[in-house]
Amino acid sequence: MNEKALRGPERGPIVVDVVGVSRIYRTRRHEGPLWRQLLRPTFDAYTALDHVNLQIRAGECLGLVGPNGAGKSTMIKLLTGLLKPSSGRISVLGHEPGRLSSQFLTQIAAVFGHKTSLWWDLPVRHSFDAIRRIYHVPVDAFREDVALFADMLHIDKLMDRTVRQLSLGERIKCEVVLALAHRPCVLLLDEPTIGVDMESKQQLRTLINRVVEERQVATLLTTHDVTDLTACCTHIAFIQGGNMFQIKAMDDLLRQFGVSRDNGGLLESRLIETFRARGMTPDEGRTLCNTALVDSMGDEDV
Repeated sequence: MNEKALRGPERGPIVVDVVGVSRIYRTRRHEGPLWRQLLRPTFDAYTALDHVNLQIRAGECLGLVGPNGAGKSTMIKLLTGLLKPSSGRISVLGHEPGRLSSQFLTQIAAVFGHKTSLWWDLPVRHSFDAIRRIYHVPVDAFREDVALFADMLHIDKLMDRTVRQLSLGERIKCEVVLALAHRPCVLLLDEPTIGVDMESKQQLRTLINRVVEERQVATLLTTHDVTDLTACCTHIAFIQGGNMFQIKAMDDLLRQFGVSRDNGGLLESRLIETFRARGMTPDEGRTLCNTALVDSMGDEDV
């Protein structure tokens, strides 16, 4: 056995580096006389992320798993520069996201399942053309990529329809292609398969795998769909109450749980057991994965 085989597969350079990051939100209290609220305001503090550490390398897809309110979307907003950390350090491609430098912004892409980057009243094609001009992408390369991705997701016939005419699933597929059209080095996906039919989910997963493997795009994926994790993720991180408590290679996690990639139901139950062992409430559990599965589990399962 040669030296390379002994070392195992080589990993790419670190692209995303999060060190000791916390994010605290302050909300104003509305109690007491109005004059006191104006002159001596008081605030409540809510910790969305608490001293989180993580790394993503080129060619890796990290799945971020946790119930609603765990801090997943906050993490993505920090990585895009939409929010700044209350403490700690974030480096993405050597840049501090909060500075929103043009060199940083042109190398990242984000898809939020509940929000759109497309112009609502214009044909989809016009949004793509605007993005090409904004990012100064060469016409030939842009058209080649859009044609490839559009064919993979079967959105060719949607290009001349206005965005408001699209279903949620159709819009999300267009959003993903739009995000990839300027060839980003970092891809941030916040529930990209929400509202998407089963066939389209499979197409999206194939596309994600392709850009991760062939273009070495460092990807962060948040999802409540276990199949997204098993199909796309090289690594997985657990987050609950703003605390990240486990980061593992996906294959190592599957071995730990004694689960194969094609047994999503069993993996789902193992994930729920893991979170419940750390005090996850039934209401939180219903937002983690499959509601029916959570409801069917008794306390003796933990």
